[in-house]
Amino acid sequence: MIGIVLDTNVLVSTLMTPEGEHARALMKILEHPEAFEIIVSSQIVDEYRDVLGRSLIALRGLSEEATALLALVLEVAVEVVPKFIPALVYPDVKDKPFLEAAVYVEGLLISNNTKDFPFAGVRILKAGEFLRFAEAMGV
Repeated sequence: MIGIVLDTNVLVSTLMTPEGEHARALMKILEHPEAFEIIVSSQIVDEYRDVLGRSLIALRGLSEEATALLALVLEVAVEVVPKFIPALVYPDVKDKPFLEAAVYVEGLLISNNTKDFPFAGVRILKAGEFLRFAEAMGV
């Protein structure tokens, strides 16, 4: 089973474009629990709640959908307490929990902003790349 860490932008993109690659990638993960497992940490959950509760979501009339999406993700997610990764420079310190969780489970990180994450032995994919990866796995 492959641990998958979802950057917050994947959830936001899923809300904004329910027919897009991000939504399809999330559905692929949810439909194949034998192959994929969503990984979160308390810091990741805090960011999900913060971002999905912002006015950008409310102004688009997506508050209920955001609440439902977050509940769905958290229902199936496995929470970990990742270890600190020393000696890495993060373009945005808010990205740190995502990379640490992915390193901890030796999993994949799905993000729109792959350049925001320094390499730490983790495969970082955009949603479309993940879909191709899953297809190559036969999933």
